[in-house]
Amino acid sequence: MSEKITNLSKFTPKGALGQLFQKARTLNRLNEQLSVHLPEQFASLSLCTIENNTAIFVTDNQAIIFRAQKQNDILLNAVKQIESLIHIEKVVIKIDLKEY
Repeated sequence: MSEKITNLSKFTPKGALGQLFQKARTLNRLNEQLSVHLPEQFASLSLCTIENNTAIFVTDNQAIIFRAQKQNDILLNAVKQIESLIHIEKVVIKIDLKEY
């Protein structure tokens, strides 16, 4: 008989699902740390993944993407303020188009 899980914050599944949970927790911690270093104008950006020394952010605001692309150095410098992200060489911002 399986146990009833009431607190998912400590739930750690095994296998691929467990890896996804761990990655999500790591990204949540990084986003929390980044919120201190990001300029207010980029507050709606959310780090969604890190691939090949590239930090990939997502937002649902096209104006933020335009501003971030014009001020890429500011964003990259903010990312490099986090010790675990000092290896990042490039920042990419993507749009999150929500369909309702």
